[in-house]
Amino acid sequence: MVVQAAVVARASYFSKEDYTNYRRCAGYAWLVRRQPQVIPVESDPGAIRRANAGDEIAIVARDLYPDGVPIETADVAEAVRLTRLAIDGGASTIFNATVLTGRGVVARADILTRVGGQWALGEVKAATSIKSEHIVDAAFQAVVFTRAGFDLTGVRLVHLSRAYRRSGSPSAAQMLVSTDVTERVKRRLAATASEIEMARRALGDPETPGVCLCDMGTRGARCPTFALFHPGWPSGDTIYDLGSVNKKTIGEVIARGVVRLADWPDDIPLLPRQRLQIDVLRSGEAYVDRRRIRHLLDRLRFPLHFLDYETFQTAVPAFDGCAPWAQVPFQYSLHVVEADGSIAHREFLWTDRHACPVPALVRQLRQEIGPEGSVIVWNQPFESARNREMAELVPEAAGYLLDMNGRMIDLMDVVKKGWWVHPAFNGSASIKKVLPVVAAELAYEFLDIGDGAMASERWFEAVMGDPNALTDDDRESVFAALRIYCRRDTEALIRILRRLESLVEGPCAHATSAVG
Repeated sequence: MVVQAAVVARASYFSKEDYTNYRRCAGYAWLVRRQPQVIPVESDPGAIRRANAGDEIAIVARDLYPDGVPIETADVAEAVRLTRLAIDGGASTIFNATVLTGRGVVARADILTRVGGQWALGEVKAATSIKSEHIVDAAFQAVVFTRAGFDLTGVRLVHLSRAYRRSGSPSAAQMLVSTDVTERVKRRLAATASEIEMARRALGDPETPGVCLCDMGTRGARCPTFALFHPGWPSGDTIYDLGSVNKKTIGEVIARGVVRLADWPDDIPLLPRQRLQIDVLRSGEAYVDRRRIRHLLDRLRFPLHFLDYETFQTAVPAFDGCAPWAQVPFQYSLHVVEADGSIAHREFLWTDRHACPVPALVRQLRQEIGPEGSVIVWNQPFESARNREMAELVPEAAGYLLDMNGRMIDLMDVVKKGWWVHPAFNGSASIKKVLPVVAAELAYEFLDIGDGAMASERWFEAVMGDPNALTDDDRESVFAALRIYCRRDTEALIRILRRLESLVEGPCAHATSAVG
């Protein structure tokens, strides 16, 4: 084996990050290389923490190879030199082994293991399943290591086990699984090698910026620099707001020069719900399916329990019994409406970093939601999944929690299934789009904490983060904001139910006095 020691200026290194960025958007990748000062800085603490999870799991995976030699420098040339020294010194496993090809392509392997006279690549992922992008990632590594002179015998992905449940200190051997993906990687090698060369040439040209084609796909797939390439792009009532629209259809419509949803070409097929959304936008009049809404309301039984959970996630489970990336509830808001119209609010917020919040949460919930009456939520799959997971953590309450699931009514169905379509929903079934139509004074943008992701991160910072990062007063301010936010969610449910009753033009058989 020969490790090529090309002397290449650092500015000309082509990395896996460059390759990944290019596959996402050529324009974005070019700006990252050539004008990094214009790239928006990621400020979302949740996104930062999720991005760092890969490094966290890579460190955990080192426990699987106690004799591994780490390469700890960020300097490419030095990392290549240290990798060669480790190989020459007989190391059987190297962490962050670094190679550089004659064309300036650099790769760092999470785990490189000697197998006789050959080597095995191991890539670590903070995920509980193998995704297509993981195979692409591994194929890049395989191409570069092979070009750098390594004789590879196989490629493995080391990832989190979906079946793992923490018991005591986290165990790498139990928490991680290793999957052989050699054959899948082999099928990608030719395409990956071609893509690397194409990307390397494009990003190596300092005069010709890459092109951003993110307007040809869905909004969720846009690159971080979309606004720089497409200034003045409209933000509301566009083709990107069409419910369940896919990339292929977006590309076809954009190719005709259509951006506004109201201008959708009549000959491009739509689902009935999508057609309804466009018709409502064009007319400016809401659509209401009174029969279906009444049928849902007729299922309600007193007392009505308006429930919302807030949760947090970590790659390495924080508490015994929890799985990787488990959504652990730390808070709930509950409004209980009795048959006589009386309303009571109850809440739970966990603030102890040393114990799992679930047992205490379930204990209080059992005192506040009895065996009778409907449990009303927004997005039932989320709340019901949390109940199933909590049933696993607190087996003695499993019957109670699963019974709650059987009594759940999802108000989101009214919007998601197209029974109520309003122009202001803008194709969304989010409660944050629906509430301003129902009660503008309750809109979330007026709150210090205005969405679930922010609630999760602020709670994590205040309870699970560095104990010295916040003062006691800071923590109390976070807790107060969390209580207001979570309460807003269940207040919103009550107000939305009131509006639904008014939409069906008359009292609901079982719930009118509750919300009227």
